[in-house]
Parts: sequence; structure tokens; C-alpha cells
Amino acid sequence: MKIERSNLSWLTGAFLLLLLAQASFSQSLTSGSANSTEQTAYPTFTPNDPIYYFCGNQGDQNGSLTASTASASVTFTWEKWNSVTRSFDFLATENGTSSIRNNLGDGCYRVTFTEGSNNYQFRAWVFNSWIEPVAQIANSDCNTFTLNGTATSAAYTYSDLTSGQPVALNSSLRYFWFEGTSPLGTVPNFNVSPPPSKNSSYKVEVTDRSGCMKSAEVIYQSIVPKAQFSWTANQKTDAQYAYPEAPAEIQFNDESENGDRDKYEWFIYKEKTAIEAESSGGAEVDSIRDVLYDTNPIYIYENSGKYKVKLVVAKESPGFVCRDTFYLADYIVVDTSLVKVAPVFTPNGDGINDQLIVKTRSLKSLDFQVFNRWGNLVHQFRRNDYVPEDAELAAWDGKVRGKLVSAGVYYWVVDAQGRDGERRRKKGFVQVIW
Repeated sequence: MKIERSNLSWLTGAFLLLLLAQASFSQSLTSGSANSTEQTAYPTFTPNDPIYYFCGNQGDQNGSLTASTASASVTFTWEKWNSVTRSFDFLATENGTSSIRNNLGDGCYRVTFTEGSNNYQFRAWVFNSWIEPVAQIANSDCNTFTLNGTATSAAYTYSDLTSGQPVALNSSLRYFWFEGTSPLGTVPNFNVSPPPSKNSSYKVEVTDRSGCMKSAEVIYQSIVPKAQFSWTANQKTDAQYAYPEAPAEIQFNDESENGDRDKYEWFIYKEKTAIEAESSGGAEVDSIRDVLYDTNPIYIYENSGKYKVKLVVAKESPGFVCRDTFYLADYIVVDTSLVKVAPVFTPNGDGINDQLIVKTRSLKSLDFQVFNRWGNLVHQFRRNDYVPEDAELAAWDGKVRGKLVSAGVYYWVVDAQGRDGERRRKKGFVQVIW
């Protein structure tokens, strides 16, 4: 009989526990507006309770808890943990199927559901999260600078509800640096090297254990230049030839950033083969031919060859003079000399092939003569210090003293000196056709 009473007592206790469990499933304490949640880890008290985090600014009270029941109307009694007395202080009561508490400060809240003679209790901790980040520039020089990120944030401490022992949670601040939308690094102090040549905006995003995030920005005022340029030849282009001819007037086009206009240095190197010849003996050679100081200078290469150019740009700031150098990737190539005479022309005034053109490249002098079948001179052009535009003057229009010559074969002779040191002597025939 004792065994039967023991079994009955065990069954009754189990049934009551089942009823309590079923009842607890119909009641809840939650937060629909929390940004994140985790569980406590009490040193002694059991069971653990949820922690709800609410993002905002320092001083905000954004906490919100909702108690609800699936059964009939109950009485909700709200209390807040007092860490000094280590007990719960009364806050408010409310009847219904749900009760919401807004604008809650940090702390542990308990709600009791009273339904007839049954009481069910739930607890939850509320923390109002805030972060105040600061972004700064430090250690700025010509080679690098440091992005310094610091932040103050909310402190998260809850108490063991039995012993009152405080449990401090690490804020676990995480730093994320960005330049525009491009990520840079995940450390509080990030070194940027080399510095940009433009004023640039940097942003640090700081996140804590709650997942809440705030950002701060800082503007880097650039103290470094970036040297760069392109060049163009100031002469008529000819699709047949890839390079300009000598004398070549080269326009240098500054494309640098953040340089002081009075601190430009253009280093014009000697011709490539000349440098190689001078250095072949092993002696130290000065390979610089000229130095220019304008922002967009013009330079005339008198002779054929391959030439390098270097630009150095400076930016002066208090305590610093930062420089940057740009080397032209390829040579400026000035074409070799050339003379060509067409085999035929038709001076009939139709605008097509009306002149005997002497095709020239990079000449220093030109002597061009045309003779008729009897050896009489019918045209001559002679010029020292020859330039590309002289090719038009050298052309023969098929006239002698203003009158057109007869159709037939004529003899020409060319004696030219190239700006590459080559002498160009040629002779041949040309046919005049009407």
C-alpha cells in the first residue's frame, strides 16, 4: 500500500508540472522592437533570462517589453530589479490579454501573470545601446598617415538575482574603415600609404556586441602631389608615319594633381644613342639635356632620335615639401630622315595630283631640282634650316615662268641633309600627264 501511495503522489506531481508547462507556453514576455538578444549566464541563479538590446543615442530609453497570454484576461504586475536591496520594486499593474511597457531604461524587469489562483512569472534584461565614435588623422607626412578611430559606448552589466554579483559584458567594439564605399581595414588605427593626392573622406563604422553601429567621418587634407603628363606634337599628322618629324615641337600637357604651380621641374634627357655612347667608356655621364620649369612647357627637338622625359612635382605644406616623380613610359620618338618624289603628276587644275610633291621627313636642308629632256632647269627649291612646312614650298606646279610645261618625262635631282646625320641624294624621272 505504501508503494501505491508513492506512485499516486509521483503521478500527481508530474501532472501538475505538465499543467504548469502548458500554462507557461500560453504566456510570454518578449520584445518585438529589440535590435538583438542573448541569454544571461548567472553565476548561481537559475534559470537564465533573455537580454534585449535597443540601439539609439546616449540617454535614450528605447526599451520595450510585451507580456501576452493566450488565455482569458489576466492581471499583469510589472516590477524592476533593485540591485541595492536585491529585490524587485513595484512598477504598475494592468488587466487584459497583453501589456506593453515602453521607454524602459536599463535593468531587469519582471512581470507576473495572475489568473485566478495561478501566478506565472517572466523576467528580461533591457539595455539601451549607444556608441559615440570619433575619427581623426594623425602622423601625416609625405609617405603615410594614420586613421585613428576611438569610441565611447554603453556599459552592459547585469546582476545575479541570488547573490547580487555583478556580471559585466565586454562591449566588444569592432572598427571598420572605408574610403568611400571601399573597405580599408578592421583595426582602430589604420595606416594609409601612400597618401592620396586629393582631399579624401574616410569613414569609420563602430559596432558593439549588440550589433548596434554608429559611424564618424574625417577629411584628409592632402599634402602630397601626383606627377603625370602627356604630350602632343604641334605639327600636321600623316597617317603613313607613326612619329613626328624633326624639328618636332612637343607640347607637354600637365595632368598632375595637387602640385604647386611654381614647383615643376621637367627633365629633358639627351638622345638615347648619345647617352649610350657617352656611358660606354664607364665614366659618369650627365644624361640631362635641359630642365624646364613651366607648368605646360613646349620643347623643340631639332634632331631625330629617342628621348626620355621626367617630371618632378612638389607640394609645400607647413613642415613638409612632398615630391612625386613621373617618368614617361615610352620614348618620344622623332622620325628619321626621308625623301620621296612621286613618279607622275597631272597639273590640269582638277585639284587632284596637280603638283609634284617632294615627300620629306626630318630634313635639315633640301636642294630639289627638275630638268626637262634637254637638261634645262625648270624648277628648283633650295633651303637650309628646312622645316616640315617647307615641303609645300618645294612642290612644283608644272609651270615655268607662269606657263604650263608640255606633257612628257622630266628629270629630277635631290640633295638633302637629314636631321639624323644622314645625307639623302636621289635622282629619277617624273612624267607630266595632261
